[in-house]
Amino acid sequence: MKVLLVRCDRLGDLVLALPAIAWLRAARPAWEIHALVAAHAVPVVENDPAIDAFYTWEGQADAELIRRLQAERYDAAVLLQYQMPLARLLRAARIGRSYGPLSKWTSWLLLNRGSWQRRSRASRHESQLNVDLVRRLAGRAGGAGGAAAAARSAGGILPPRLHLNQEQRRLGRRFREQEAGAADVVAFVHPGSGGSALDWPAASFAAVANDLAARRGWRVFVTGSHHDRPAIDAMAPHLSPQVAVVAERFPLRDFLGVLSAGDLLIAPSTGPLHLAAALDLAAVGVYPPAPTMSPRRWGPLGRWARAIVPPVECPSRRHCLQSSCLFYNCLEAVLSAQVIELATALVAARRQELAGTARSD
Repeated sequence: MKVLLVRCDRLGDLVLALPAIAWLRAARPAWEIHALVAAHAVPVVENDPAIDAFYTWEGQADAELIRRLQAERYDAAVLLQYQMPLARLLRAARIGRSYGPLSKWTSWLLLNRGSWQRRSRASRHESQLNVDLVRRLAGRAGGAGGAAAAARSAGGILPPRLHLNQEQRRLGRRFREQEAGAADVVAFVHPGSGGSALDWPAASFAAVANDLAARRGWRVFVTGSHHDRPAIDAMAPHLSPQVAVVAERFPLRDFLGVLSAGDLLIAPSTGPLHLAAALDLAAVGVYPPAPTMSPRRWGPLGRWARAIVPPVECPSRRHCLQSSCLFYNCLEAVLSAQVIELATALVAARRQELAGTARSD
C-alpha cells in the first residue's frame, strides 16, 4: 500500500500533522508513506524516518508535479487540511481514494472518502483531528498497538517529534559555544505570530527577555522571520543591551539546528513554538481564549510545553471578536511575571531531568 499525506499550509500546522504520520507508520509499518508539503517547510520532514519520500507544492498544480504524482501510482491520499486546489490535484494525479475533512461544499464533490469534522468548533486538538483522518485510512483495528500506547501516554494526543541531521546539530552546538559562551541556559523569545493569532504586547515580550537576560547564567536571543519584523521593531526600544537580536539571520534548516541547542522558547501561537516543543525544549505560548485560536485547538505539544491564556470569559463561540469585544485585547491581561515564573519552572524541571538522565548514563 502506497499513500500520500498532504499538508501544505503553515509551519506549525505541519508540525501538528507529524503525529498523524507517526501514528500511520506505527499502525501500518509495511506501507510506503509519502508526504506533500509546502516548499518552505521541507526541513520539517526531510529527516523524518516515518516518511519514505516527499514532494513540494508551490501553491498551484503544475504539470510536472502532476506527472510525478501519477507515476507514483498511489493507492490513497489524505488531505489533512482541505484546500480545493489540492483536492483537484489529487484527482489530476489519478489517486483513487481521497480522504480528508468534509469542511467545504466542494469537499463533498472532490473527496470520495471524506470525514465529517467540525474543526471550527475547536472542540478537539488539531493533532488529534489529523490522527482521526489517518486512522480511518488505516482502519481502527489491527497494527496500531504501539501508536495507541503512545497516544495514551500523551493524554490521547501524540506529541510531534522533529528529526535533525548531524550537520544541524553541529551548527546548534557551534552557535551556543560561540554566542552563548558559558551560559547555563539559552532562551529564545519570538514575539511575532505572523498574523495567526492575537499578539501579546511587544513591551511584555521585552520585559520577559530583559528579566531572563539579567539572570546569572542566562543568555537570551530574539528570533523571527521577515513576517515578524513589525513585532520585533516594536520590541526593540524596550530591549536591554544584554538581549541579542538574531531575527532573519538563519534559514529554517539552520534555525532548527540553532533552536535544538537551546533550552527555552517563549512565543505567541506560531510555528517556532511548535518547533521548539517538538525538539523537546521548554516552550511557553501566550494564547488568546477564542475557540479557533485557543490552546485547546492549537496548543503546543511536548513534555515541557505549556500555554498561558488570559483570565477572561471569552464571549466568542468561534472566532475572536477583535475590537468589538469587551475584553479586547485580552492578552494584555497576561502578566510578564506569569510567563517568567512558568518559563523558569519548566527550564528547572527540564534541566533536572536531563541531569538525572546524564548521571544514569
